[in-house]
Amino acid sequence: MRKLITFILCFVIAIEILGCSRSKVLPENKMDGKENQTKWAEIYQITLNSYLEQDTALNENIDFIAIDLSTLEFANDYDKNIIVIWFEKNHVSVKNINLEGLKTEGLFDSMRISDGVFLTIDNVTEMNKEIIIEGMKYRSALGANWFRTKWLLNNNGIWEFVETVMTAIS
Repeated sequence: MRKLITFILCFVIAIEILGCSRSKVLPENKMDGKENQTKWAEIYQITLNSYLEQDTALNENIDFIAIDLSTLEFANDYDKNIIVIWFEKNHVSVKNINLEGLKTEGLFDSMRISDGVFLTIDNVTEMNKEIIIEGMKYRSALGANWFRTKWLLNNNGIWEFVETVMTAIS
């Protein structure tokens, strides 16, 4: 029953995210003067969430999501805070940590994160009207996925989420 509820919840969130991501206004160089949020807060949030939406079996029974926020090279501190708040509101608690930190805290043993899942961004390429983001979701040596996410800048100056494609799986 818990698996069914988790699946339904993930499905509803995925539908909401996809619907919102296509309608969100993300102007090029968007800055909210009051809060200093850049376009990258939502781009990274939607991208990382799209990782969770794929191979959802890796998300079962997690108590936390570990995100290496240091790899979000274009996000400022405010953006990173917004991302953490959003994930905690919509999923579970977030740890700003890398794999080495998980090992140090005893949360990563025998090549497995038993109570959580790890998300990271490996590479971001922005050129003309396109952003390509490559990243990973890791639960164990036999439970990891690598992704490629594509964003396009439309004629109105709005960044639109196009897709996340799984490029490798273990």
